[in-house]
Formats: sequence, C-alpha cells, structure tokens
Amino acid sequence: MKKLIIFLFSLILCGCSHDMNRREIDEINFIHVMGIDYSEGEYVLSAIYSSSQGADPEKGLAGDEESSEGRGATPFEAFQNLKLKNKKTVSIANTGYFLIGDRAASKGIDVCIDFLSRDETVKMESLLFIVKDMRAVDFINESFEKGQNVHEDLEAVEQKQQELVTRNDNTLVNILNALENDITCGLIPYLVADENSFLLQGYAVFDKLILVDYLDMDTSSGVNFIKNIIRAYPIYLEDNIGLSISYSKSRIKSKLTNNELKVMIDLSFETMVKEVNTDNNIFTEEELNRLTKMQNTYIENIIKKATNYSIHTGRDILQIARLMENQHNKKWSEIEDDWSSMISTIEYEFDIKSQITKSFILGSR
Repeated sequence: MKKLIIFLFSLILCGCSHDMNRREIDEINFIHVMGIDYSEGEYVLSAIYSSSQGADPEKGLAGDEESSEGRGATPFEAFQNLKLKNKKTVSIANTGYFLIGDRAASKGIDVCIDFLSRDETVKMESLLFIVKDMRAVDFINESFEKGQNVHEDLEAVEQKQQELVTRNDNTLVNILNALENDITCGLIPYLVADENSFLLQGYAVFDKLILVDYLDMDTSSGVNFIKNIIRAYPIYLEDNIGLSISYSKSRIKSKLTNNELKVMIDLSFETMVKEVNTDNNIFTEEELNRLTKMQNTYIENIIKKATNYSIHTGRDILQIARLMENQHNKKWSEIEDDWSSMISTIEYEFDIKSQITKSFILGSR
C-alpha cells in the first residue's frame, strides 16, 4: 500500500513539473501596460515591459521601459504575433493597465474585453482607460518621446482617482459586470496627454458596447455624485472663496405612475473652507448660511449636467434601468421594451442639503 501511494505521488509530481512550464523571472517579459488599437483593418497590441525585471516583476526601474507591437485580425492573433516577436516569454499576469484606443473602442469594446477576460492569468483588478481621439500606440510612443515613464504616470493617475472617488469602477471585473446589461450605457474613464503627464478628463460613453461620446469633467462628476462615490470635490464660489467636500452621500428613489417616471435624488454633503480671499467675515451665522445655499446650488448644477445629458441624448448613463428593475420589479417587465424611449421623459427632482463643518482660522486679516 505504501509503495502504491509513493508511486502515485511520484506521478503527480512529474505531471506538475511538466505542465507548469516553469520559467525564471529573467526569462519573462512581464507586461506592465498594454495598448489595444484597431488600425487599417487589424488589431494592434502595444506592450510596455521593463528591460530589467528585478525581483519584483510588477515594478521596473525608471527609464528602463521597452515596448513591442503585435498585429492580427483579432486581439488574440495580435497577441500571438507580439509573442513571436519577443525573444522572451511574454505575460500579462502582472499587467496593471490596459489602454484602449479610440478606434478600437468605436469598433466595439466587447472584442477587447472578451480577449482580456479569457486569459487565465490576467488580473481582474487591472484598470482600463480609453485614449481619447487617438491610438493607444501613438499615445505610448509620444510619451516615450517626452521621456515619460508610462507605467509610473499611470500609477499617478490611479492615485488621483483614489483621491477623488471612493472606488475605481474601471477595473476589468467591474467593466465586465457593467457591460452585461446593454440597456444602460457603460462608462469608462478616458485619458488625454498633457505636457509630461496624463490627465483624467471624464468618462467615455458606450452604448450597445460602442463608443459614442465623451463626457466633460463636470458631467462626469455629476454622474459620480449620483453613483455615491465622491470622496472629494472642490467648490469655487464668488469672492474667491474655495471649499472642498469632505463627505458626500446620495440616495435615489423612483416613482412610476402610468408609465410616467419620476426620479428623486437626495444628496447631503459637508465641506471645509479651503480659501478665503475677501475682506468680508464669512464666519458669521448669516454669511455661513448664505454660503451653504450657494454651495447647494453649485453642486445641484453639477448633478443637473448629468441628468440633462441623459434626457437630451436618451442615453441611460445613470443606470436608472437597474434602479427601476430593483425598485419596481413587476412593473419593469412591462416597460422594459419601451425603456429607450422613456429615458428622455424622466422627471428628476433634487433635494440638496449641506453644511460647512470645518473652518480653520489661523489668524485675522
């Protein structure tokens, strides 16, 4: 019996060593950033990896980035072509960022997402960004020409996201879940190139998995308020008075009567005074009440940019369909087929409450 157990254990070990196809770290190019484009009838994959992998394959040394490209009729074929061009084994097991070019997104984001999600090594928490009005490969190459470290700059973008919102909805797993429902629109953050950095400018809008528009920052912020993911947000009032939101909470309710839909958005938030460049004393009760009303109006106008966009375009960027399905499950089945025509008829009501909670005074003027 003992001999049989030893024999079986030996077989298992042999099978494992054969199937694992082991490679040393220095024999693998771990891709940090991958771009996906569609150009001249084929997909183009551009990969950035570190030429000196070191002990931690997820982090390369500044200035040691290298890139390579692969082309094919599909993203998978392009990836195989990229592998053939590399002397080392190529892996996306540690890829933290995927950049989707404008034309690839316009052709259909589902093709790109399907390719990524079927790789058993991919990190589901990897972040996806759309590159506005250009190819990802050009975005990457221009960054190289400016002497940027693309991976480090994208890490800085991720940190900025975390400072502004409570969660990153542009992870691969979140986007997969969001795109399952083609009744609502998908939103993915997009990037533009600045002098020596990358800037988040808002959301790219996907309707039926096709890129159809780009939202500006204010409209995108309005979406974030309604989604209840705002962590911090600046408010600029008259007399050069600046405040910053330190807490925000939104609640959405809906009322359906005779196929007429009303959506109530309740938002409460707190702010801190960050800048005062006026001779007036803003810390009196009367003045603080006036500023509170002003900041309520300021944020309400930001939220209205998102709701007005949805009304004027007929695109459900706020995912009200999901709200309806959850809050009016039985009635939803009756109106689901007519939902696309109902989006522009939704009536929105707003209840905005706030208070200025912290006002640090270091001295008097």
